[in-house]
Amino acid sequence: MKKPMSTNGGWDFPNPSAEFLAKHSGDDVETWRSLVAQVIEAANAGGFTKADVARRAGVAEGTFSQWASGKYPGVLANVNAQVSKWLDALEQSASLSAAMPTSPDFVKTSTGVDVYNVLLYAQVTGGFTIITLPSGFGKTTAARQFCRTRPHAWMATISPHTKTVHGMLIELASELEVLEHNPARLVRAIGRKLNRVGEGSLLIIDEAQNLLPEAVNQLRHFVDVYKCGVCLMGNEETAVAFVKDKGTVSSRAQVATRIDRRLTGGTHNPQDATALIAAWSITDPDCVRFLQNVATKPGSLRNIDRTIKAAQMLALGDDADLALTHLTAAWRNRNIGDLA
Repeated sequence: MKKPMSTNGGWDFPNPSAEFLAKHSGDDVETWRSLVAQVIEAANAGGFTKADVARRAGVAEGTFSQWASGKYPGVLANVNAQVSKWLDALEQSASLSAAMPTSPDFVKTSTGVDVYNVLLYAQVTGGFTIITLPSGFGKTTAARQFCRTRPHAWMATISPHTKTVHGMLIELASELEVLEHNPARLVRAIGRKLNRVGEGSLLIIDEAQNLLPEAVNQLRHFVDVYKCGVCLMGNEETAVAFVKDKGTVSSRAQVATRIDRRLTGGTHNPQDATALIAAWSITDPDCVRFLQNVATKPGSLRNIDRTIKAAQMLALGDDADLALTHLTAAWRNRNIGDLA
């Protein structure tokens, strides 16, 4: 009798019942054994429960439970076929996922260097800084790289749902791994995490144009009391929202007088586009010219990245190398404007 095989996901290789072995043919049982082993491996890799696998394979949960335990009294070949079909689809999905193009690692663009320097300034000096760049210029990518390569730097992204003081603090607590459920103690708990010596700490607030004035003043409090750096990062609306349009005159002044450094812009930099195109290993002159043209549209570097990914998938479907036809088709399929 086969010895049960323990697995990490709560799955055990079953010992089929005598009735199961007597009812089904030797070939069906051997197929079943192979399939069960594959299901256990796939389930552990994907974190699937038996109910998950049953649902995904299109098998009734009760039927699958009997099948997986080696006690199924029905036509074994039929369930084997359904489970085998699911495993084949899972393998095809994994193969497709592996073939999906992935963006290059961090590309050192001139804009990225400027963002990095502002963030470094804020961290080292405990300063209050603002980065105001259009969408798609790579500021968020550069900020993530900063957090990966610098200690005591965290980035929280603000949405319209987390724009209040409490919503922002919950986001910060999550990023800083601060465990405090009492709202009254949350500010102090976050502050203790930020109040570091040596190289200093930094809070990067992405999509900061969403913040309410009270939330911005809370960030000012962190700078004043806990001596951490803060960088408010957002799109073209950011500076206006923080300084001119939101809050009282006094609250705007409190923020404006503490801004130590700004990075603003809005002009497409062809050198940044060239660096990203090169990182994708695209050298064909026609393709490069097309992508440089793409970069002049709103969204700039993000447009290049997403267009290349879509084009790579088209090339994969054609079993061909990336060509200008794939890029033009990908841009057309994205339907976000005409190119000159």
